[in-house]
Amino acid sequence: MESDSSNLSILVLAISVLTFAAIGFIQSALTSVTRETVYFWRSESIEGNEKLEDLFRKADKSVSAFSMLKTLALASCIVSANLRFSENEPWAWNGTIFVTGFSLVVLGITETIVRTIAKRRGPSIALHLFGFTSFIGALLNPVTRSQERIMEIGTSSQSGDEMAGSNEAGSLAMHLDDEGEPLEEHEVRMIRGVFQLDKTVAREIMVPRVDMTSANITISLDDVADLMLQAGHSKIPVYRDELDRIEGIAHSLDILRFISDSGNAVSVDLAQCLRPVLYVPESKTLEDLLTEFQEKRMQMAIVIDEYGGVSGLVTVEDLVEEIVGEIHDEFDRGEPEIREINDSEYSMDAGMDIDDLTETIGISFEGDGFDTIGGFVLHQLGKIPSAGDSVEYNGLSIEVVSTTGRRIKSLSIKKLDTRKTDDA
Repeated sequence: MESDSSNLSILVLAISVLTFAAIGFIQSALTSVTRETVYFWRSESIEGNEKLEDLFRKADKSVSAFSMLKTLALASCIVSANLRFSENEPWAWNGTIFVTGFSLVVLGITETIVRTIAKRRGPSIALHLFGFTSFIGALLNPVTRSQERIMEIGTSSQSGDEMAGSNEAGSLAMHLDDEGEPLEEHEVRMIRGVFQLDKTVAREIMVPRVDMTSANITISLDDVADLMLQAGHSKIPVYRDELDRIEGIAHSLDILRFISDSGNAVSVDLAQCLRPVLYVPESKTLEDLLTEFQEKRMQMAIVIDEYGGVSGLVTVEDLVEEIVGEIHDEFDRGEPEIREINDSEYSMDAGMDIDDLTETIGISFEGDGFDTIGGFVLHQLGKIPSAGDSVEYNGLSIEVVSTTGRRIKSLSIKKLDTRKTDDA
């Protein structure tokens, strides 16, 4: 009899662990379907994009339903483990604490493993499980709705408005206008840009230190005017001795006014023409930065790193470009950041944003500590780059085309034919 009871508890324990792992796998796949993923699938007309969009709309309810099942599986696992491994003195405090703690550790490791596996191909997995997740969501809908109503008790009208606003924004972002018609691609991009303002930080969009156009405070107004003309900038930072000692910002209108009023640009000290500097940390969100620009009526900020050194600069134009896309005027002479040579080969500037590249070619680059494709390649190489160096990553061959000093200037990317590799 005791043997049958022991076997039953082992069976229940095994089923509970497998159920817990399966639910973690499904939840990870569901949460990997983001608004950006839906945009990309739809823009590329990937098969199943409409079903993925429907899944995204219902994701919150499905995740809530599976969370309840996961809680039941966790409880079942702990109870069955205690019954199995504390048979002599069931529920003795020492045994219970040890078995419960050990169970949580095992389940934590199990969940980490399945989540890692699921995230690699999250959207595709979620799409294959669409029918099953929809069924579970519908089955547990009465319970999840009751849970939502309980959570809403005592919620203020203000927070309710915020929730409504969030839902409205989410609905709008799914590219439907007031008449239910699909939004144009540029409209979707603008909406997405607005949503990302509170998530994107200054470091991600700044002009890096090495690319900054700046002037030493000792030069004349004529030299500053020539520098602005050559660079095509109406505002540049002015430093004393070194770039970390910014004295102020020179504006072209101020320079021209002083030259015109004085009649002799050589006699005017550049320091007299400078406007105050706005310093911001690398971690400042674009939403907060835009507010500060408006409040202080400034259009340029110097970005500083954690040590107080100059990391780069950011302008109002950079912020606007995050919302509406690249803005080119008559002074911009640069070529596009990326050029498609053929269906499987691209040429690009090393300074191209890693997220923009992901959106363009549909392949993501994982890792921390870099914002550009050049930074990613440098991270992969682990050494000072030279022209001809290459790395292979996620079905791509990335080659360094040219460098400037220790810095990567341009790259080429080729999509590898994985079928040849598999056949070999």
